[in-house]
Amino acid sequence: MKNVKVLAIVGVVIALYYLVYYIYVGLLNPIPALGDSYSYHIPISKTILDGSFLHPSNFKLSLWYQPGSSEAINSLFIFLRIPLTLSNILPTIIIFFCCWKLALVFRLQRHYALLFALTVITLNAIIRWQNAVSIDIWIGVFFTLAVILLENPQKSLIYFTKIGFVLGMLIGSKYSGLFIILTLMIFYMKRVLPLINLRRFFVFLAPFSIFGLFWYIRNYIFTQNPFYPAPLLGFKGDDNLYRYTAIWNGLLQHPLDMFNAAFGEYKMWIFSIVIGLIIIIYKFIIKKEYRLSSIDKLFLIGLINFLFFLTFPTSEQTWIMVSSFRYSFPVFIPLILGTFLLAAKYKKEEFIGYLAIANMINILSMAYYPKLVLIYFPLFLLVIYLFSKSQHKTRI
Repeated sequence: MKNVKVLAIVGVVIALYYLVYYIYVGLLNPIPALGDSYSYHIPISKTILDGSFLHPSNFKLSLWYQPGSSEAINSLFIFLRIPLTLSNILPTIIIFFCCWKLALVFRLQRHYALLFALTVITLNAIIRWQNAVSIDIWIGVFFTLAVILLENPQKSLIYFTKIGFVLGMLIGSKYSGLFIILTLMIFYMKRVLPLINLRRFFVFLAPFSIFGLFWYIRNYIFTQNPFYPAPLLGFKGDDNLYRYTAIWNGLLQHPLDMFNAAFGEYKMWIFSIVIGLIIIIYKFIIKKEYRLSSIDKLFLIGLINFLFFLTFPTSEQTWIMVSSFRYSFPVFIPLILGTFLLAAKYKKEEFIGYLAIANMINILSMAYYPKLVLIYFPLFLLVIYLFSKSQHKTRI
């Protein structure tokens, strides 16, 4: 494990470089680029500051009806006059500590857990948004916190306050949070349900309602659609807005473009989907073993979230295909962690360490298409790893 410690130190250096660079760029260019920032992210934050989110009938765009709990965090940046181009630096730092804690909860060795956390925050899918205004990294934060809390349920009122806040922020930040909670219920409801009594339920319900359900109640009162402007569950939405194709449809029609987008954002970690599928099929279908291990659970959470992810919107434009992968943090965080655990089970931590460092080398300035050339970075380091192993065996 000595080499894993060294690789973790290398990862810290790489991550700190990115952090300093994007803080510098964010301060140098404090005005966010045009796009979604001005379409709804910044306006929603401003409606929270001026109180108009309570009476949205005067909203100029239907997009402003989207849940705003994480946008409230961005409103603090506006209030404190901190450049919004730094607004995604904060959740990136927080998700680093959340992922480190998550890996420790699943009993990874300290430096190996650190390497996992560094792997997550140096993904192209996260680095790309450092100087943009969005809330998708916050979704990753609250998803990770939810898994940490649900892995160790407690009877205390403080625990139920925490889980109410975290799950409330999940559904109160984006409609996709509803799907994430459905996945979590499959694996953790049986464990948490016996601990609930009337008092704990209301302690949970208070923050869950304030930070989550509020937005759905407000939207139903003003539009008769709790998910407005999304046309979900038969409720009428903004048909002019939701004309994008689903990701699964884009995958069928443009498989190479979608794979290129996926590889550009996650590089070699995109194959964690394949690894997860192989493990689950082998264990549950071929071997017919139905006892759920930690590795199985992580892979299943990631794969179920992936099925939900496939229903989310994208477009035939390559840059939107790339952009749509910002919805996928609840997919790849458990899949990558499952891969780390699988490698630890078979004493391949060093191999994963080299792979992790290779994938930390990001080239964001390249055009969206093609990015498959990036495969040469991890392959190069893997060749070095295999060569060093063969040399070690030869000396023995």
